Formats: sequence, C-alpha cells, structure tokens
Amino acid sequence: MKRRLPVCRREDLGPGRLATAWVGHDRHGLPQEALVLVDASGVVRAYVNQCKHLPIPIDSGSREFFDDDNEHLLCGTHGALFRLDDGMCIHGPCRGLPLEPIALEEHDGEIVLLLDE
Repeated sequence: MKRRLPVCRREDLGPGRLATAWVGHDRHGLPQEALVLVDASGVVRAYVNQCKHLPIPIDSGSREFFDDDNEHLLCGTHGALFRLDDGMCIHGPCRGLPLEPIALEEHDGEIVLLLDE
C-alpha cells in the first residue's frame, strides 16, 4: 500500500520554482526530502533530494536547486547537473546516474506523492 502525501498545487511550480517535502528516512537512517518540479514539457516530476556521488542533498542546505538557466537541477557541492525530465546526471562525478524518482499523482491541480510504507 502507498502512503499519499499532498505536497503543493501545480501552479506553485514553474521555471526555477519547485516544492520540497520531507518523505522519511532512507535505509541508512538519513532524512530524505522530495523535490517536486515541472520539466520543460510541462510534466510534473519528483525526485529524492540526494546526489548520486555522495549521500548528501544536492542543494547542500542552500535551498538553491537550479542552474543559472533553470534548465537543470544543480548539485551545489560537486557542480553536477541533472536533467529535469528524467533526473539523469549529465555532468559531474555521478554522470550517467539518475536521481531516484518518486511516484506521484495530480488531482484537480493538487500534487500528491505516492510513497512506499
């Protein structure tokens, strides 16, 4: 069964704007946060806020998530760039590894994450 976690309204998302939500702990006991965003084609996506190079949030606590053009998620520690549409790292030490996706649903403009129990 999936736990449903309402996060934001679709109109809260856009270029350079995303929503975050605490989603629990990973298997090592580290806190996990979701990043919810809209990609360039208008599809809502959600990823775990954790760099694939080291188990740290990609924003390193800065709350700055995007590159200067708002076209990629940016790891503030390593300079890695992640595509918005699939979370794939295209530049940096974790190149070729994707951010962990999180399932979601959209109902009447409300974005809801679907989390494993």
